[in-house]
Amino acid sequence: MTRFCVFIFLLFPVLLQAQTEMFGDEKVTKTDQDVYAEGVEEEAKILIIPFEKKLFYCDIMRDLTEVNKLTQQEIYDRLRNEIQLSLKAALKDSMETATFLNTDSITDEDLINIYAVLGYKFVPVPVEEEVDEKGKAKKAKKKAEPKKEVGVRNGQVIAERQVVERYMSAYLKSHEVLNQFYVNYGINKFLFINQMDVKMDLTDPETAFVDPQRLVAIHYTIMDKDGNQISGGLASVPFAGTESRLNYIIGGNFYKLCAEVLGSLIAAQQKEDVSPKKK
Repeated sequence: MTRFCVFIFLLFPVLLQAQTEMFGDEKVTKTDQDVYAEGVEEEAKILIIPFEKKLFYCDIMRDLTEVNKLTQQEIYDRLRNEIQLSLKAALKDSMETATFLNTDSITDEDLINIYAVLGYKFVPVPVEEEVDEKGKAKKAKKKAEPKKEVGVRNGQVIAERQVVERYMSAYLKSHEVLNQFYVNYGINKFLFINQMDVKMDLTDPETAFVDPQRLVAIHYTIMDKDGNQISGGLASVPFAGTESRLNYIIGGNFYKLCAEVLGSLIAAQQKEDVSPKKK
């Protein structure tokens, strides 16, 4: 028994050396980047980029300031911060989420660098594509006709022209800034809140004066770390035309906006997962 133990003791270093030669040093020193390069799926980490002040549209600001006893700047700041927090709460169970608020280490200078290369353009709102439980697209339904513009112009009733719904989409003049976020923070997805609207709902002018409605909406674009658009669109929620309380507008509607954005992102990821991988 003693001789057997001595034999094992002498053999142990040889086994370790053989294991090192078999698997190689790189197997024990491999970085996350090496693993990702081999095709292992990288976990998503998304950054929420808030809208610029010039892209905040509100035609009920007078009501908001009077009812909430706040300045226009305070209302802008509150809505801008709360939509970031609401989106972060909605996304946190699906992926790691970062914002430019005080809870994260990303700086205001980083935000300035993004704004410096950020551009905007109005594009048609994408048609929603239904997917089955496996993430595959269902047979496309017949497209709905564009909305008709209804109103009075120069004393004449206008009910002929068809209007295609559009949203404010983001694009980058340079993608290098996204690469820097990936290198510095490991962020590989970017959710741009391009514009926020808090306004009267004039979708149907014929009923706007009989049963006035308001709506809150966000225009958004989601990109990957290479600047490719993953998803984008317009999320909007109507609410009572007499409602001006910020707590109600935020608490009763923001989670619905965020659910739309999350659903759009998940649908895009499912579609990407079942599509052939690019080599």
